[in-house]
Amino acid sequence: MRVKRDDVPLEFRRRAARHLETIRGSSMAPGSDAARLGEEACPLYRPDVRGVAYWEFEIAGVKTVSRSGSNGKRGKSDSGFLILSAGRHDAPIPHWSVELEPPSRGLEALSKDGSVAKVFKLDALAYVAEDAKGNYLANLGQFPPMPDGLPAKPPAESTISSLESHPVTATKTDKRVAKQEVKRTAPRAPKPTVKPWPSWAQAKKGFASAYKPHLAMLRAAKEPAWGVEDLVAKLGEGIHEGDRLTVPLLRPGKAELAGDGAAAVQMRTLDRDPPAVELLAQGAKEKAEQEFELRLSYDDGSVETLTFFVVPEGTPSNERRVPPHPLPGPRLPGEGG
Repeated sequence: MRVKRDDVPLEFRRRAARHLETIRGSSMAPGSDAARLGEEACPLYRPDVRGVAYWEFEIAGVKTVSRSGSNGKRGKSDSGFLILSAGRHDAPIPHWSVELEPPSRGLEALSKDGSVAKVFKLDALAYVAEDAKGNYLANLGQFPPMPDGLPAKPPAESTISSLESHPVTATKTDKRVAKQEVKRTAPRAPKPTVKPWPSWAQAKKGFASAYKPHLAMLRAAKEPAWGVEDLVAKLGEGIHEGDRLTVPLLRPGKAELAGDGAAAVQMRTLDRDPPAVELLAQGAKEKAEQEFELRLSYDDGSVETLTFFVVPEGTPSNERRVPPHPLPGPRLPGEGG
């Protein structure tokens, strides 16, 4: 079920490392000063997505809570997790914790003697494990119910409705309310019902159609976050003059600067695990953005090139010191993150 971390495509490992660096030592991630990506990753699936829908990375170097057996009893663990979307069907990083064990580990503990072959992510906090034959083994979180009576798609535009009530008889005092006649205009709102799915096989088969409007709304709501990822991939990450940025390496290796803006940056190696370098954006000779590259040569022979640019002091910006990933916010009903 699991794979070696370094077998996961580079783009996901870099996104995970960047997010882990963003939360390291922050109030959102207490006890994460020594956090690092674990040695293994687990592919997660969603019934409506072809192939791997998410990657679950383990976070080592933290103290977390775990399920120690089939009764769900709490124990101690030493790994948190980061879950990354493999596509735009959900947020770039829809779920993470440095205080709880990875969902796949929790499902293994709850599956008794069953061997977990696949893990599915169904909702914001709902996960299901199945065996090699596709049989249900266990779930974490509330299993999404089977809805009935939902519209096939959200309305294109909102409609205005009204409800009027008129007395049909007169009353002499307000002590007794007269019989009312109610008149409603505009379409009535649907009244969907929910019930348990008959089986795990039917839940997988009907997932896409049952939650079609919710999944479409989820994708649309997370598109701005993917816009940030697109800009970083295309233009690089900006560092304001006078600011420092820690860039983690994905494994031991060497780092060097290149490009026109390299002269405006001071780099130093940080003595820590995981390995990292710190970039200090200094004064640029020209008051314009200075682009440069950070070239990482790893001990296994692989190479990674990251693009950055120095933003001169005084440049107007509403995004100064904003983390590269949005902070958690309210979730949509049926959200898969």
